[in-house]
Amino acid sequence: MALKNPNPRAVQEARRGLLWALLLSLAILAGIVALLAGLTLLRLGPHAATLLSGEPATLAPGLQANPILLQVSLGAFAVSTGLLLALVWTMRQLRQRWSQTVPEPNKKRKKQK
Repeated sequence: MALKNPNPRAVQEARRGLLWALLLSLAILAGIVALLAGLTLLRLGPHAATLLSGEPATLAPGLQANPILLQVSLGAFAVSTGLLLALVWTMRQLRQRWSQTVPEPNKKRKKQK
């Protein structure tokens, strides 16, 4: 049920809250992906030379890693880390902009028009 005359300030705060929640959830998701890709890279690190040559590497008895796994992990880590940094920077900029007060328009000028 929509209000007939909603408070513009309340609508603005609701929009800000929704935007903040979206950015925060994306940042958390990007952080989780970066963490998992980083852990995979740490696990594949000792076998990087073999994987970069295009041959499968044996991580443990019966467990082989395909060379594409290293490339996918590097790509996922790079993209998710970049996205995480961009989201954190955006959230910081929004917080700074939202904390600045906008001066009220001069009431005398409104009356003159």
